[in-house]
Amino acid sequence: MKKVEYVENLRKIVSVKKYLDQSLYNGHSLVTYDLLLRILESNLKNKPTTIKEVCTQSTQSMLNTRKHLNHLIKHGWVVLEQDTQDKRQRLLKPTDKLKKLINELGKHFFD
Repeated sequence: MKKVEYVENLRKIVSVKKYLDQSLYNGHSLVTYDLLLRILESNLKNKPTTIKEVCTQSTQSMLNTRKHLNHLIKHGWVVLEQDTQDKRQRLLKPTDKLKKLINELGKHFFD
């Protein structure tokens, strides 16, 4: 890999992180990024994830994971929906606000 290419890609990554830092709620962390990526990826596969799945798959404590999930919900990045097949489960889905942020990231950094 060329050094110029490496530096340019690294600058994009740092810029994306700064953009997300300004967009997300105060006090977010790498846990927040991990949760968002899991929720977005499961949505992309058309298989929304549950709170239980996210909490048990996280490398963080359940308490910390749940705290950040609550912040994402409170600030309108993620919504909880009742599973139509299993009423006991609640599914985590990205909101239009989060989808808009992803589109903005794409326009600013990847076009």
